Amino acid sequence: MILTLQELITPDELALIRQKIATVAFTDGRATAGELLHKAKNNQQIPGSHPVMKDIAHVVMQALGRCDPFMSLAQPRRLATMLVSRYEPGMAYGLHVDAPIMGEPNHVRSDVSFTLFLSDPDSYDGGELAFDSGSGETAFKLPARSAICYPTGQLHRVRPVERGERLAVVGWVQSLVREPAIRELLHDLSEARELLAGQEGSGRALELINKSYNNLLRRNAEP
Repeated sequence: MILTLQELITPDELALIRQKIATVAFTDGRATAGELLHKAKNNQQIPGSHPVMKDIAHVVMQALGRCDPFMSLAQPRRLATMLVSRYEPGMAYGLHVDAPIMGEPNHVRSDVSFTLFLSDPDSYDGGELAFDSGSGETAFKLPARSAICYPTGQLHRVRPVERGERLAVVGWVQSLVREPAIRELLHDLSEARELLAGQEGSGRALELINKSYNNLLRRNAEP
């Protein structure tokens, strides 16, 4: 399931992140790409190990923590890693899946990926985040402050940037629930539960939905 999160961060949080980024020199993004992706990846980044990423990660994780749709879908256990990516004209990232294991020295399984857009969409051409569906692509180019999350094993790419600069925070979390299909079921049950909670006379239905949600989570969670 691919989920868009509109206005995930506030304007002040966006300004703070941009201010932090402006103090740091970017490095070649291929430094964190596996051997097979060296030719596919052409961008710049601030790696997760850079000291400035601690402040940026704090802002982003706070925003994700107060975002009910993300918490419902991702069921996050812990952050695997986070970085800032930059694409300038001619840069792109070919079709790929993100690494299944991340983090040094303590390895973390990556289950859910997210991209937080920092650039206004009219400030650059191209640079869409495109997902392969097997019969075509679905592309996203969200407003600054908005984000998208998706299963880490989903084939995707960043289309070539033709003008301007595409800035984004990219991160990965390990979920309490390993299987994407189960996470989607939990998300749907959570949404149904919220809808029923606002309806008069939904007591028994709400009780059964809540029971099913909790028992499904209990069966599949890996604390």
